[in-house]
Amino acid sequence: MQERLFDWCRSFVPAPLSARPVEWLRVALGVALAMLLVLPSCAWIFGTSLTLPLAAPAAASAVLVFAAPSSPFAQPWSVLAGNLLATLIGVSLGASGLPVMLAAGTAGALVIICLLGARCLHPPGAALALVAVVGSAQIHALGFGLLYPVAFNSALLVAVALVYNNLTGHAYPKPRTVRGNSHHTVDALPSERMSFTEDDVARALADFGEYVDVTRDDLAQLIKQTEKHALRRSMGEITAADIMSRDLYWATPDCRIQTAWKSLREHRLHSLPVVEAGSRKLIGIVTLVDLLKHLRSTPARIRLGQLKRGGGTRLRAIMSSPVVTVSTDTHMVDLVFLLSDRGLHCLPVVDAQQRLVGMITQTDLIAALYRNWLKHLPD
Repeated sequence: MQERLFDWCRSFVPAPLSARPVEWLRVALGVALAMLLVLPSCAWIFGTSLTLPLAAPAAASAVLVFAAPSSPFAQPWSVLAGNLLATLIGVSLGASGLPVMLAAGTAGALVIICLLGARCLHPPGAALALVAVVGSAQIHALGFGLLYPVAFNSALLVAVALVYNNLTGHAYPKPRTVRGNSHHTVDALPSERMSFTEDDVARALADFGEYVDVTRDDLAQLIKQTEKHALRRSMGEITAADIMSRDLYWATPDCRIQTAWKSLREHRLHSLPVVEAGSRKLIGIVTLVDLLKHLRSTPARIRLGQLKRGGGTRLRAIMSSPVVTVSTDTHMVDLVFLLSDRGLHCLPVVDAQQRLVGMITQTDLIAALYRNWLKHLPD
């Protein structure tokens, strides 16, 4: 009993924040910028006496769209539709003739039900409904005209959030995760085939039974990140430097296609890194697919002559650039996701100066995973 009481008391202690102080500053600047634009503009168009009662709900909306831009509460549809629908409910009940306290309580309940039903729950909307119910005589006289300043404030706030959040590295509105794979089939990504599914997430949310202030995509992403950290902890610190090939074949941008084709064929390679001749800085990569695409687009007679004489196109004209690379300290778990889900067959390893120091293929990764599995078998 005493332990349960202690746990209950401990639940009042605030949980640690995951946001860094630099994020606090970003949010504070965003809210300040929004208020400096929204409130003076609203006062200039609709008057100060009408703007002041709407300032508090606008500030609450600003906190949501800048501090939690991934929240369902903060999405443009929730801000715009939620505020307008809540205001409509508040104005209707304010003009219904009901006692003020009864109208206010009814407005709060209806706002929650209607906004949840319309999938636009936005907490400041409840405040707007109460402003419409218990506001001044000027607000009551305005009637449904109150929708105009509310719509103006909400639209301007969303516009500021669209610019500011995206410029500061926070996607807004929250994009939906695009399903599919690099082969354009309906199969799940390799890393997801033995993991949880969207249906599992939906069932977990249904079992939880409460409204969760996180999108399903974000929740799935959090679970995936948790799985990756747990796997990394269980596998130990195995990095790209431990499994990469170091004795490499590579070419320069001025290398001819015939030379590259010969090197790939003789050494049974699927790709050839392209580096600067002097510094060995990685600038591109040529794969068998790149060569075949180029040769297919060339007339057969010219194609045969180029391959025989070694003339024609240089690699700089057909190489893929920029290249997806990893560093020597990239953990093997990250390599798994890159080579499985991104549809890549190899990963060049570069140093701090972007110089090529190694190459990791799917074969290298499979061998490393097998050796790691053997190490963890019970004796």
